This record gives sequence, C-alpha cells and structure tokens, in this order.
Amino acid sequence: MPAPAGRPTGMRTPKTPHDGRLVIPDPRGDAVGPMAVLTPLQLKILHLRVVDGDSAEQVAIKLDMSPSAVRMTQHRALQRLREQLRAAGETT
Repeated sequence: MPAPAGRPTGMRTPKTPHDGRLVIPDPRGDAVGPMAVLTPLQLKILHLRVVDGDSAEQVAIKLDMSPSAVRMTQHRALQRLREQLRAAGETT
C-alpha cells in the first residue's frame, strides 16, 4: 500500500491525545525534520516504546541494555526533541 501524499515511505503516524500528529520515522529509514536531531539508538528506542508499545524491560532485552538505560535514553531523546520543537516554533 503506497504512503499517503506528503508522507515519506516507512513513516508511521500515530494520533496524539491532543489531536496533533506525531511522526515517528521507522528507525531503518532516514530521520526527517525535528527527529533528525536524535541518534539512531534514540530513534530505535522511541520506535519500540511509542510505536510498538514495548515496555522498557522488553526493549532492554532486545537491545542488550538495562531497563534504566532504556528509560534514560528515552527521556533524553524526548527532551532533545522537545527542545528542537520549541526552537522551531520560535523561528516560525
């Protein structure tokens, strides 16, 4: 099934509770927009936690990390993304 117009192939778009749209790229593809500031590990963890719904413990097993390292990496990724989105909002 082809991707809708305006959305790169491999992108998944879950709805957020505030009716906005949060685009989380497939970690196997290239990150675009604000997500480009994240490391490949941060993208992978966000994908597994947010899109796939895995627990920190499940992600830790898959990535050979401790659950606390998964949570810390997720926290830092979200913090970095938040800063990027705020900066982008200030320039528009």
